[in-house]
Amino acid sequence: MLQDFVKDTRFKRGLSQAELAKLADLSPSFICRIEKGDYKSVTVASLQKLSRALKVSMNDMSNLVLDRNPKEDLLKKTPYEIISELSLSLPAIVPVYAEINSRQIIEYVFVPRELAVNGGKELKLVGIKAAELEYGNVVNKGDIIICGKDVPASPGDLCLRMEGEEMVVAPYKKKDDYFAVIIQVVRVVKKLN
Repeated sequence: MLQDFVKDTRFKRGLSQAELAKLADLSPSFICRIEKGDYKSVTVASLQKLSRALKVSMNDMSNLVLDRNPKEDLLKKTPYEIISELSLSLPAIVPVYAEINSRQIIEYVFVPRELAVNGGKELKLVGIKAAELEYGNVVNKGDIIICGKDVPASPGDLCLRMEGEEMVVAPYKKKDDYFAVIIQVVRVVKKLN
C-alpha cells in the first residue's frame, strides 16, 4: 500500500514528514494524510514530486495507488492525467556532448521518462561523455552522465562542480557550488568482438 511504502521509504532515508514535504514541495499535512491512508485520490503531479523526493520509481508509486483501490482511482482520472501517464511510459531522448562546454552532439541516449519530469514539468536533460571524470564506483571514464542544469540539488545528490579550472563529480555541499545535478549515470560497456 502507498502509505506503508512512503512511510518506510521516508524512514530509510532518515527524513521527517516535514523534511519530506519540503523536498517534495508538498504540504506536511498532505504527507501525513498519505502515510495514514487518509486520501481519496492522488494526482500524477503529486506522485511525481513524491517519487523524486524519495528517489524511487514513478511506476512503483503509480502501481501502489492502483493497488489500493483500482476502480475508484481509474474513475477519477481526467483525460489529461491518463495522457500524462501514457507519455511517462515513453523514453526521453537525451543528447550527449563530448565535453561540458561543447556544442557538438556525439550521440543520443534513451532514459526513463520519469527522470525527465519534475513536478509535472519536462526537464531539459543533457548527457556528457565522462572522458576524464571519475567518482568511486559510480562514475567511470567513458560513462555518460545525464545531468539537469536547472534541477535544484539536495543533500546526497551527486553534482558536477568546478574546482578551480577543472570540472569534477562531487556530492552536493551548498547552493551555487554546483554546475549541474547528476540524474543518472549510463555505464558504457566495451563491446566484445
